[in-house]
Amino acid sequence: MTAEELLQRYAAGERDFTGVKLSRVRLLDVNLSRAILREADLSNASLDWTILTYADLSHANLRGARLGEASLNGANLEGADLSGVVCGQTGFFDANLSHANLRRAILTETSFDDANLSYADFRGASDFRIYACKGAIFHETIMPDGSIRSNSS
Repeated sequence: MTAEELLQRYAAGERDFTGVKLSRVRLLDVNLSRAILREADLSNASLDWTILTYADLSHANLRGARLGEASLNGANLEGADLSGVVCGQTGFFDANLSHANLRRAILTETSFDDANLSYADFRGASDFRIYACKGAIFHETIMPDGSIRSNSS
């Protein structure tokens, strides 16, 4: 499937793109809110300014993707591979990132407020700021320095 086909099908009302292979795709400044992209291959994709609010990206491969100023608020990224992603002013407000791999991610001005970060792995991530995680759930979360963080009971 090409980016153009995905956008045409999305515009026609289709939302389920489970397992789609779109490695290295350029989807800049598009609205894919509520899209179902479970187990999709979006590795090395350019998704800057893309709206993926409430999208289901569980177990998706986003390794090396660019997510500058993208909105993933309310998105399900459980078990997703976000290793090496490049974020800048990216929103993960109220997103589910449990069991997600964010190793070596660049997280400049990225917000995780109210997100579920349980069992997420941030080892080697840069620009991770705890103050950008207001209300976030930490349970056995691996922090950039390798330490383990859990919210107090």
